[in-house]
Amino acid sequence: MPINKRAIISGALGATASSIGKLALSPESPVPSTFHSYCHIVLNRYYQHENDIGWICPYVSLGTRVVCFLCMIGVNLLMVSSFLDGMNESGSVVGTALSTAANFSFSALYGILFFEEHVPISWFFGATLIALGMYLLSSVTLTTDDDDKTKTD
Repeated sequence: MPINKRAIISGALGATASSIGKLALSPESPVPSTFHSYCHIVLNRYYQHENDIGWICPYVSLGTRVVCFLCMIGVNLLMVSSFLDGMNESGSVVGTALSTAANFSFSALYGILFFEEHVPISWFFGATLIALGMYLLSSVTLTTDDDDKTKTD
């Protein structure tokens, strides 16, 4: 029984887009502050009068936020395309359930790996149940009344 990969991919892309959005828009985001710091390091190293062009560093930080925001929009476009393909493959209910479960799982994984979030052990039990449900939903094959009539004839 084939697994509906496109719905699962859309959930992963949705989680990826939200993580990129968090990097773009969060005040505590490490990406803009890192580029801001590198800007000052480069200016100190290569320019003797950093104060004359030091105004550029906040714009470098803003530029990284804009790039992250544009990447978030691009990944969201890919997610919508994959989601629609996933619903065509398996129907709207199964496609939506698989995409939502995958989004939930990947969001937690990204939170642990990239944002140092702590997840209780009970969450892993729930995630295992969600993964089992994803497998069961993706392995269901639908039959229509026309299929039943041709089998009995």
